[in-house]
Amino acid sequence: QRNIKMFNIAKSLFYAKNNEEANKIYERVEKYEGISDRMEVEIAKYLTKVAEGRLSTISKKNVHALLRVVSEIESIGDSNFNLAKTIMRKRNDAKEYTPDMVQRIENMFVLVDQALAEMMRVLNENMADMTVGSIMNSLRIEKDINSLRNEYRMKNATDVKEQKYPYEVSVTYMDMIGECEKIGDYILNVVEQYQETRGKNR
Repeated sequence: QRNIKMFNIAKSLFYAKNNEEANKIYERVEKYEGISDRMEVEIAKYLTKVAEGRLSTISKKNVHALLRVVSEIESIGDSNFNLAKTIMRKRNDAKEYTPDMVQRIENMFVLVDQALAEMMRVLNENMADMTVGSIMNSLRIEKDINSLRNEYRMKNATDVKEQKYPYEVSVTYMDMIGECEKIGDYILNVVEQYQETRGKNR
């Protein structure tokens, strides 16, 4: 839930009406990033202690998988923070995006929203109901995110070549697209590693 809120805050930064509002929103993202870092450390310490105890081979495997889940969740937070920093760079550059560029970024936002919602569904799914099929939607969404990233990368190269906008404008734009794709990757990693802890990857 923390990462969903953090992503929503980063998105709101993209639409901030003025610098004062943007700075306040950015401070909230920084605050969430700090909380995320501290929580990761505490949870990882606890799981490491548990792993040092007398556990079965399967239990130790599950603890190590949970450690990877925690690490991937933290990576989502890092990417959210990187997205916010890129948006601030764009604002400080005072460079305007074309309507098409804005629409493409919004398309990526929609898919990341879907990926985060699906991740939460899987994390909250009853253990008895979890199957390999439980992650199919996550796989599909991540594939859609990758496809859009590739499409927009090609389109950006063409648009810059045709001078629809300067190369300088494309830098933060493509960084945002790329960061959304990274978030999608980390989300899928969380889902896959979590499913492993449920013992359903047989």
